[in-house]
Amino acid sequence: MNKEKVWNRVIIPILENLIAPYSVLRRIYIQLILMSTAVLINALVFVTYQHLDWISAIYAGVNVVTTVGLYSPNIFQMPSIEKIILTLTIILAVGLYTSIVQSIIATLISRTTWNDAKARWKGKHMRKHTVIIGDGSEILSAVRRLERLGVDYIVLTNSKDIATNIRGDSVILADPKNDNSLLTAGIAEARNAIIVMNDDMEALLITLKIQKLNPPLQVVVAIRDASLSDLFKTAGADLVIPREDIVGRIAAAAAVSSNIAGLIFPDRVSDLIIGIFQVRKKRKISELPNDIIPLAIIRNNKIDPYFHRDTELEVGDELIVLGNPSIFKKVKEILE
Repeated sequence: MNKEKVWNRVIIPILENLIAPYSVLRRIYIQLILMSTAVLINALVFVTYQHLDWISAIYAGVNVVTTVGLYSPNIFQMPSIEKIILTLTIILAVGLYTSIVQSIIATLISRTTWNDAKARWKGKHMRKHTVIIGDGSEILSAVRRLERLGVDYIVLTNSKDIATNIRGDSVILADPKNDNSLLTAGIAEARNAIIVMNDDMEALLITLKIQKLNPPLQVVVAIRDASLSDLFKTAGADLVIPREDIVGRIAAAAAVSSNIAGLIFPDRVSDLIIGIFQVRKKRKISELPNDIIPLAIIRNNKIDPYFHRDTELEVGDELIVLGNPSIFKKVKEILE
């Protein structure tokens, strides 16, 4: 395990749990300040007019704000100005106290709040990770693949549905178009970024922002309109994947042959499909059609990419090829 993985997988999980309480307190510090101010105003009144010491005055101030009523001065001995000030502060403070306490409790007991606080700290401090950005449903598939490959990642999304389906401390719920949100996800220290937005124009804006924040970063963008590919490349995308175009090509190829296994990205090569065939007859590689390119032989669950034209395929092997799906029928007839 290299030093980046040790940092991302060992040190950060420990630190984020220590820092998360502080991050959560930052979200409610305004409520805490308002409540403290209400208590201090009442305490100041008691110090001034009842001549209490500050500890006792604060105690009395808390009683007033919370309406507990454990301390109550003799109303007939209170100056009129004190009564007016206390009346106003009670009217304001009681309602304020109720709303503030509810807000603080809701914040502290919310699992989402704690997870988001940890994810934001984690994202800011991760190194050489992948940032997945957007609101497209394909994000969930990308996350599962990255986890299988052992790649460290942070997801930045504005979709609550996507956020609830991803591990808590790895997803930040925020606007992906915001510079601060991108920086919180660790875009400045990331190895690469994957952008999957339902709106291509928003994806373009995010691509431009990433180029401003981290120009060397490798950026992969999935788009809906294939005609925008050149525009995204000009904006700085290293790889543009036209989602609907690829699905359409695979679906059309599958209608021609049932041996479809994949597609070479169409912006690099025109309509080359990857096929996989079960070998049920002993055949030599040289017997295959000339327009088919053999890529690998799978034998005993092991991939063998080293073969030549005279290599003999054995029954039970699987052959991975590259070519036009219209020729796959001939390959199937030869092998199956």
